[in-house]
Amino acid sequence: MKPCSRKVRPSSNLLQGIAVGPVIAKVAGSVKKLGQQYKDATLVLYNKTNLQPIAIRKPDQNGNYQFLGLNTNLKTFILALDQNQQFNAVIQDNVVPK
Repeated sequence: MKPCSRKVRPSSNLLQGIAVGPVIAKVAGSVKKLGQQYKDATLVLYNKTNLQPIAIRKPDQNGNYQFLGLNTNLKTFILALDQNQQFNAVIQDNVVPK
């Protein structure tokens, strides 16, 4: 057998480094469509500083969602997309994890 060598290489230049700090925060909320709880959406949490996505979630059966394990000094915004494509996307800006 011929020995092989392995080198560690970065997995992607699209991944972002988030500053280490207090990781005790979360962002939570609910998705509504015409005043009723709505589960057929996709939520994307973005870093406002560099506009890169941090996490993607789908709401539970009641339309509630959570992004856990965030830094308290992170500035974010959330983009909600309707999976049924009946409504335009909705953006919630200046979301601060607490």
